[in-house]
Amino acid sequence: MRRQLLAEADLERHLLRLSLGSLHAERLCCHRCGRTPLVGEVVYRYPRERTICALCRPSRRDEPLAAVPVRHGEEIRAQRISAPRRDPAVD
Repeated sequence: MRRQLLAEADLERHLLRLSLGSLHAERLCCHRCGRTPLVGEVVYRYPRERTICALCRPSRRDEPLAAVPVRHGEEIRAQRISAPRRDPAVD
């Protein structure tokens, strides 16, 4: 089996498509209107993992489970998940 050599321009296009696909997969969007909220805007979480933007919030009568500010993608990646610290005085 012979490998097909890619031209430099084809390789660049391929890498660009891969990176855009991963950005699209991580994107937060409103369940109702499909709009991508801006960084710093508040989105509202509802049951069944539905996220509603601030513009669509007045159309809902029920109360949201949480109001969460939208963070920058790099800020989210920079955070580390760690186990909760235990207080030895409590144990």
